[in-house]
Order: sequence, then C-alpha cells, then structure tokens
Amino acid sequence: MNNDLQNNAISAPSMILASAATGVVDLIEKMHGDPDRILGRTSIKPEDLDSPYTELMLPDFCTLFEEAAIQTGNEKFGLLFGEKFKPRHLGAIGYAAVSSPTLAAAIRNMETYFPAHQGQSSFGLIRDSDVFWLSYRILDPRVESRCQDAELSMGMFLNVFREALGDDWSPLEVRFEHEAPDNGYSHERVFGAPVRFGRRTNAFAFHRSDLDARMPNQDPYLFSIIEPFLRSRCEISRNPEDFATTVRNQIKMNLGEVPLTIAEVARIFGVPDQSLQRQLRDHGVTFQQLVNAARKELAIHYLDESDMALTEVAHCLGYSELSAFSRAFRAWTGMSPQRYRRT
Repeated sequence: MNNDLQNNAISAPSMILASAATGVVDLIEKMHGDPDRILGRTSIKPEDLDSPYTELMLPDFCTLFEEAAIQTGNEKFGLLFGEKFKPRHLGAIGYAAVSSPTLAAAIRNMETYFPAHQGQSSFGLIRDSDVFWLSYRILDPRVESRCQDAELSMGMFLNVFREALGDDWSPLEVRFEHEAPDNGYSHERVFGAPVRFGRRTNAFAFHRSDLDARMPNQDPYLFSIIEPFLRSRCEISRNPEDFATTVRNQIKMNLGEVPLTIAEVARIFGVPDQSLQRQLRDHGVTFQQLVNAARKELAIHYLDESDMALTEVAHCLGYSELSAFSRAFRAWTGMSPQRYRRT
C-alpha cells in the first residue's frame, strides 16, 4: 500500500454506527454507573444513541466503553456487553447477517459491508489449513485504548455464530491483542474456549465445516431491502483504505498452492477483471501489492502462531519453492523465516 493511501486512511475520520452501542446506557445504570458522567468524557450526546443510524466517532465510541469500565468498577464491562448483544442490535449489518442463507454467507456479507458499519477497521477470515480464524482489529492509530471494544466486538461476532450453530457452540480458541487481565476465567466462561492475550490481533478459531450451517431466520426479501443501504454507505470506490482492506481479505482467503490471479478475485466480487484492475489503479495500488501484503500478514501469522514447516507455509502462500518465500520474507522483515521464528 503506498504512502498516499496510508495518509488518506489516517486523515479520514473513523466512524461507527450508534447501533453498536444499543443498550449501553441500560447496562451502565444496572451497574450503578452514571451515564451522563461517562458520556461527558466523550462528544457523544444521549440523543445520539437513540437512532441506530447516527454516526459516532470511533475513538469516542471506544472511550465510552473504557470510561464505563472505569466508572462502574467492572473491567469486564465490554465483555459482559458483548456477551448479551443480539446480532440484530447491530442494525443493518446485523440484519444482513441473520437474513443470509448460511453462516458462510453471513460472514461474507459482514466482511463486504463492514465499512458501512465501522470505518478504519479490519474484519475478515484467515484460513489456516482446515481451521479458519475470524479476525478483527481497529486500524485507526488515534484509538489507543481498545481493550473494551475488542472484548465486546468478539462477543458480538460470537453471537452471530451461535445464531446458526446454537447457544452451546464454542470456538476452538480465542485471542486478544491486549494483555491478560488479573482473572481471565470470565473470558473462558463467555467463549467456552481457551483464551490467549497479548497476540497480534483479536480473533477466534473454528472448523471450516461450521460455515456450512444454515441461518435459522434467513430472509432473502429482508436482505434485498437492507443491501442497498449498506452498499450506499460502503462507498468502497471512494474509500481507498476500505477498498484495499476488502480486496486484501479476499486474497488472504484464497491464497493456496496455485498462484492467485486478478481474474479469480474479480470473479469473487462479481465484476469483470478489467473493472477491478481499474479500481485498483484509481486508488494507486496494484493487485501484486495487495497479494504481497496478504502474504506478509499470513506469513507472520503462521510463523508466530503455529509450528507449520516452512515448506508448508510457502505453499500456503502460493510460492512453488521455499527459496522464493525466503527471499520475499527477507525483503519484508530484513531476516530469514528461520531467524524470525527463532527470535
């Protein structure tokens, strides 16, 4: 990604729809907190939370939950909020998920339209053999305190899976960027899985077969009503960072032993390859740059989080030879994959 693209992402305000805060005032009051005092630490007004379509500044949204945790004296505030959060309360993107035919379609629709719900954030799947990771991370550098947001967001996403797979479903493992709290038992209770802290991103793992589950309330008519709104808000063609992130996420999903082509990615998006190539060019980024960015991200993920053989890592990233992968990795990080793994 070039410098102009990165600078555009940093200067643009990151927003989130107020639907993501549905019920926060009630929970604050239930925990004997003072909503007015907590909101007073942000630019959010009480009436801003009345409409799910109101846009809130993402840094203010995160501050709201950090302050709620401090002033209620409950460091698990975000975790408890996310645990009870129903997918429909996310607003348009939540309804898009629950009205989809399958869980795979629900996650794909959330990934496609996530920029309509929340800006300057990464949301998508990373494939790791027969295990997938649902990964979420705020990219806006102005959001420094994001622990509460990470925990409430992963709880929300967990409930999308449980909508399809049942309330007893649990991921294989959960990971958070922030450091471990004094007592992580609450996290393992909520997710029903081992929870690791201090990791590179927020994510949870699950089996590929889970994506085949049917959504119990699929509704093609409802989705046809919601999709134009999400599409109009996305403005992918006018937001370079969201556009690049969306394409890169699809590349990560489809990297494999056979080199990935722009025609294959264009087919996934349902557009001619010339159209995708033109959009990439208009945003000052090339398909190969996004492939390299996806390869680098996955390479670091594999070397950090698994004991995969280096030849297997190379093949998973679309390299026919280990030597080609080693050269690319050295260009990205200044060291060989072997040295990176040792250090």
